[in-house]
Amino acid sequence: MPEPIRIDSREGRIYLTVPPDPGPLSEVVRRVREGLPGVPVDWVAVREAYRFGRGRAFPVARRSAEAFRSEKAKVRFSEDELTAYLVLYPPKGRGERLSEAEILELVRAYGVPDEVLDLDALRRAVLRRSYLEPEPVAQGRPPRNGEPARVEWAGGAPTDPEAFLAALVAGTLPEEPRLLVVEPGQPAGTYHPPGKGTPGLTARGDPVPPRAGDDPVRLGSGLGLAPDGRTVVAQRAGQIRFADPEGTRAYLMPVVRVGSAQELRRWKDGVVPATVVVEGDLEAPFPVRVLGDLEVRGSLIRSPVEVMGSLFVAGGVIHTRTVPLRVGGVVSAEFFERAHVFGTLIHVRRYTMKGRLSALETVWVDPGGACRGGRIEAGHRIRGGELGSPNALATEVEVGRVRVVDPFRSVFAGWAEMLEQAPGESDGAPALRKMAARWRERAGAIPEPDPLRARVEAERVHPGVTVWIGTATRKIETAVGAVEFSFERFGPQGRVAMQRKG
Repeated sequence: MPEPIRIDSREGRIYLTVPPDPGPLSEVVRRVREGLPGVPVDWVAVREAYRFGRGRAFPVARRSAEAFRSEKAKVRFSEDELTAYLVLYPPKGRGERLSEAEILELVRAYGVPDEVLDLDALRRAVLRRSYLEPEPVAQGRPPRNGEPARVEWAGGAPTDPEAFLAALVAGTLPEEPRLLVVEPGQPAGTYHPPGKGTPGLTARGDPVPPRAGDDPVRLGSGLGLAPDGRTVVAQRAGQIRFADPEGTRAYLMPVVRVGSAQELRRWKDGVVPATVVVEGDLEAPFPVRVLGDLEVRGSLIRSPVEVMGSLFVAGGVIHTRTVPLRVGGVVSAEFFERAHVFGTLIHVRRYTMKGRLSALETVWVDPGGACRGGRIEAGHRIRGGELGSPNALATEVEVGRVRVVDPFRSVFAGWAEMLEQAPGESDGAPALRKMAARWRERAGAIPEPDPLRARVEAERVHPGVTVWIGTATRKIETAVGAVEFSFERFGPQGRVAMQRKG
């Protein structure tokens, strides 16, 4: 049985309270007719009370016979119900205008709570009176979804080039990047479960439940949670690596710790199927090929090294021009002297001198660093610190050129071929075959560089520096301060534009 309606009268106005379960609209209209015989009822207002104002006193009539000539108002809601709009309808003839208090009462009758009501916006709408134009007068609060689960790893620099560059830009990278190597039972990080989020509120006062955060964290074999459910503990020794740039899918890579290059001689004709940590300098008279990452806690000197992961050197990379140093991920060292290095991202912490640094994506020199002599080239971006030297040492800087990225196709395809030829009974052969397909795919996926997106940034540029971007070139004849170079289409070859910074 439908609940009864309620009709009240205050200060010359008549209010209808529609219950939560009133039955059909026709039944409500019938009961209003019976309860208000001879009263000029605004039936549009009755319908609005039925649709939007259930449980609240809604103005539907006046005792005055001129009620139908007065100004009218409605409240409408956006599709997501987060915004309430006031719509005013002009009076007929000399009909009365609604006062601000009456409009505010009507807005509240629609269920708009005071905490989302913008009284200033309502006052502006009343003063402006843009008839038939919806004016926003209330703004709900959208829900804030829960944060996804994550792991705060205990130290270590990211080995993924994308994550490493993000850390450089954010300034969160440690002064000396190191691999995250753990021992059995050692805490490796802190697990933060997904957040529950904060509920929102619609412009009608209804709560909006938030969506709980996802849990993308996946701990591979050798990693697990302690009984407290928060501490990530290593179950065996290894290096923590990630299958995604966000660091949510972690696994353990075997680690080979050596004191010198001689301990790597057993792999001189093959590939070390692990991550390698060298406690001192690395100076190897034979090829060193590493499937994982390589950390040298001294300097890397005159060594034919190929690293399919990332390379972190505490000291410098010295004199590798005869046999280029090839790295599939990040190369980070304090300095490079007469070094020829290939890497996806090359990080120079102090300086590079008379060498050749070739980056598939980015060369990043820390603030205060310098590139003196030689050639610095990258597919997309060079953040070069100080380019050249006061004595006009010849320095070439190249970005966005096909000749920069072409050698990487050969390097990656060569790694794939080498891994495919590994004998089935060799140490770590399954991992080698798996990586071969990855490098074959990556060699074919290297895009052509776009000179329009290429950039060269420098804190200072000395005379003797030549900047190439795509097919355009520019030779610096006089020293300039902070500057950015970019490519502009101008003529058949284009030109290198120079924009001073500060």
